[in-house]
Amino acid sequence: MRISQWTQVSCLAVAALALTACGGGKDDPVVADTSTDAVAKYVGSWESECYADSGASAEIRADLTKAAADTLGGKVVIYYYIGSSCSGPVVKDDKVLSNVSLKLAGSKAVGGVQADKFSGGSDQGSKQVLLYVNGDTLQIGDPDGTQDAEGYPNSFFEYAMKRI
Repeated sequence: MRISQWTQVSCLAVAALALTACGGGKDDPVVADTSTDAVAKYVGSWESECYADSGASAEIRADLTKAAADTLGGKVVIYYYIGSSCSGPVVKDDKVLSNVSLKLAGSKAVGGVQADKFSGGSDQGSKQVLLYVNGDTLQIGDPDGTQDAEGYPNSFFEYAMKRI
């Protein structure tokens, strides 16, 4: 039995769509916290602008939840897309931090602002994280930049994130 070329093309198209769908997708946004707890200003879903990445496009999303008055939970994920506009189906996701548990550990001056220091861990290991919120903009300390004696970043990651 011989399969027609149109049947082969149709099967390939369906297979390509199925593989594209395997990249995953985004969860519903986390609702902001209106309490006066120390971590409340960080609770919610945050997304970077679309940026070029190896001929495709990507965006970073942080979903932060309140585990306690001084502790954040959640995850940080990079979503990758075909093309340059961060549109269409997600073709790959990279879990930068998953199952996060970060406890507020003080603050430090960075880039002219007073940022909050968080210490804790994730599935990817223990972390020293720096966060700063100004209105609906979240900045995260650059984990690949220089660090102070305690292991906290001395600068912010180049992609600020907006609350969604």
